[in-house]
Amino acid sequence: MLRSSCIVALWACGADAGAGPTSVTNDLNAAISKGTNGIFSGGGSGVLVRSLLDGLFNSDVNVVPASFVHNDLVAPSVMYPGNFGSVWCPNSGNSGYSSTGQCGTDSLTGLDNPWSYAQLAVVINTAMTDLFPNFDDIQDPTWGYGVFYPTDSNSVDQRCRYLASNSGFDCPGGWLDMNSGWTADSVHKGAGYYAAGNPYATGGGGGAGCHFAPYDPYGISQTDAYDANGNNLVEDSDCQCNYAFSSNWDEWVTNWIMNAAPKAAYSWQGWFKEGKAPSFALDLAACWVNNPRDMINLQNALWYRRYDWSNEMLPASQWDGTPVNQRLFWGWNEIPVDRKIVDTAANWDAVFIKLPAAICQGLQSDNIYCVTHGGQMVLERDLDTWVSNDFLLVGASNVGLRPGSYIIYMTDSITASGAWTRDFFCQDWKGPDEKYMTVYVPVTTSNQYGACYLEWGTR
Repeated sequence: MLRSSCIVALWACGADAGAGPTSVTNDLNAAISKGTNGIFSGGGSGVLVRSLLDGLFNSDVNVVPASFVHNDLVAPSVMYPGNFGSVWCPNSGNSGYSSTGQCGTDSLTGLDNPWSYAQLAVVINTAMTDLFPNFDDIQDPTWGYGVFYPTDSNSVDQRCRYLASNSGFDCPGGWLDMNSGWTADSVHKGAGYYAAGNPYATGGGGGAGCHFAPYDPYGISQTDAYDANGNNLVEDSDCQCNYAFSSNWDEWVTNWIMNAAPKAAYSWQGWFKEGKAPSFALDLAACWVNNPRDMINLQNALWYRRYDWSNEMLPASQWDGTPVNQRLFWGWNEIPVDRKIVDTAANWDAVFIKLPAAICQGLQSDNIYCVTHGGQMVLERDLDTWVSNDFLLVGASNVGLRPGSYIIYMTDSITASGAWTRDFFCQDWKGPDEKYMTVYVPVTTSNQYGACYLEWGTR
């Protein structure tokens, strides 16, 4: 919460045009700062980001998907772009292994995909201690209380929770018995309906499980891959990643590429025998680790090996050295976390606008005005949705409230080394329809906090 006397009357604090930091963006940038002693060692301990319009807000699930953001992560597009269209788009109508259907077209822009749009989400920093036990020790090598998938994983809606005591799996829409097979029912709902946290520590295993095929034949569709030493990609019936690869997660990627084998009922998933894999193959192979460091290392390995495993057909991509072409990579991770905590507005440090990766194409520092006119119209449309759902309030008098009017930006930019990095900041902006604008109040000697908030436009 802001503690400045400017909360009630920010317009009296001398808001200057431009862009820059506030106390909130400074705290967030410190939280995502690179490790000073290696990967996730020193530096910040990370933040969670979550889009609220995934159909799970105020639902009956126990966990919802969020993404962990940290600047030790080197891939672009660290947040699921979900405000219009499918992350499978654009494409030719085929993944290389199956038909994909037609991509819809946005009437405002004529685009059939979300990759050039700014995205709205909430960011959680100060409430991380409520989400993870002993969060202050999360960088300790012995910390292991979480469930962290290094890729998109369908953790909430397409994962089965293994119950050893009953010799079977609680899956979305039924029970999968280890001996007698599948029985559809209305009682079992899958891993998303369990309490959050590592089931081998103090958690309930929410979102922790093996990938489920919600179509006939119903069953576990998790990809296997056994190396010469008999090590599979997963080490147990909860589909936890095999820590035999933890000293070098690149070997996990090699094993997947060299030895991937679908379950017999899903032989159509023949990638690496019949060609490289579509992006959704990540969901089917995704396993979870219990800490951010292992997740970061495996997630980075998948990015470094992208040319080895991806057929770049879903979405249709060309990952050359041009930063804007790398934007279409599925670069987010997935963390199933307690729904009631992350969907409680008091736990949001801010709403933020995530800019598309390399939106200014290196010609200048990334900023909202590099988004196309149509894309900025879409942003105003999205802001309207958030305001109408009471996720966002409007006006300087609401800066200190949650939900409130505090709103910031996050860039996703490439560095000279080729690694991608994130930065939170504020910027003055007026929407093309002039219904909304964002207002930047800089930090000064008389206002140590500054502010960034949503205001009505002039229309």
